[in-house]
Amino acid sequence: MAITKLVPSLSILAILNLSVWGYIAPANAGEHVAHVQHSQSHQLHPSHNAEVTEEKIGNRVYQTSKVTVHSKPENVWRLLTDYDNAHSVFPCVKKCKLVKDKGTHKIVEHSIKPSGFPGSFTYVLEIKETPNRLQEWRRISGDFHEVDGFWRLEPSEDGNSTHVTYASYVNGGFFMPQALIKRQTRMDVPAVMAALKTHAETSHQHLANANADHKSSKN
Repeated sequence: MAITKLVPSLSILAILNLSVWGYIAPANAGEHVAHVQHSQSHQLHPSHNAEVTEEKIGNRVYQTSKVTVHSKPENVWRLLTDYDNAHSVFPCVKKCKLVKDKGTHKIVEHSIKPSGFPGSFTYVLEIKETPNRLQEWRRISGDFHEVDGFWRLEPSEDGNSTHVTYASYVNGGFFMPQALIKRQTRMDVPAVMAALKTHAETSHQHLANANADHKSSKN
């Protein structure tokens, strides 16, 4: 890698950790979590916290974060799979484009402007969808050597809320040490979780209000 490419490449570290889609990981990836090695809290909002932890899944150490969203899994899923409008939900996403739709497999191109870094960067992910449950991704072109991850949705409160898990593994290659990747993840991922929670709960409340208004007008 040329020296002139090195500095911009470091900023890409934020990109793939802010990615909102997952890799072709085992559907039962969560069952293979061997241990949690480290965690660090990040303040999202006075009403809730999100943590970024390290979890060993298979033979890799993933950066993970979890949050409870007071909205149904299908509402959360709708946000995660609205690729062309991801920029309106997630921080640092400048542009997102669905390139190829093969049913439960998608090819999606992203342009990302990481927080705290100038410029934007582009990469392409292959995405596998298990509707309302699991979204997995892997990098097929662009920056970094390897990028794997997933979103997992688990219903709670009789299906009215959703436990959301985000996991990301990034191999930045020789010029991008893991320590820097982990640091950027812990800086930026909490904002991603907060954005998802806020948008899902806001849309849920709007829907509830609309339904209430409809019932009231009928009476």
